[in-house]
Amino acid sequence: MAKTETTMFGTFDPQTFVKAFPFGEMGKDAMSASTESAKASVKSFQDVSAAVMRQAQDRMSMTVETGKTLAGATTMEEAMEIQSAYMRNAVKAHMDGLSELAGIYTTAMKDCFEPFAGYAKEATATTKEAASKAKAA
Repeated sequence: MAKTETTMFGTFDPQTFVKAFPFGEMGKDAMSASTESAKASVKSFQDVSAAVMRQAQDRMSMTVETGKTLAGATTMEEAMEIQSAYMRNAVKAHMDGLSELAGIYTTAMKDCFEPFAGYAKEATATTKEAASKAKAA
């Protein structure tokens, strides 16, 4: 049996509170949804971190290789061509990297909010049902 406590607001009986406000199942469902959302969030952070590190390594390799090629240039025109090609490739790689990250973030948002979708639909249906009953009464 639950312990009845006396507070400055009067007596508090947890069983009476639970009967009056049946949040137990809702709380359990919300906690499960939060846990699944957190797992998806952690996976998304890992995916983003891996992508950013890979992109940084690719950019560094491209820079080093271009530097080596540039060091072997014999004319100013050849050096300018090497530098121009580097800039074109760097901008393209940067844009491709941004697109990749945007895709990861889009998937992350979907995956993080998905656990709450069923919970939200159920809560909405319950609220509409309660409102209909209240309106009919």
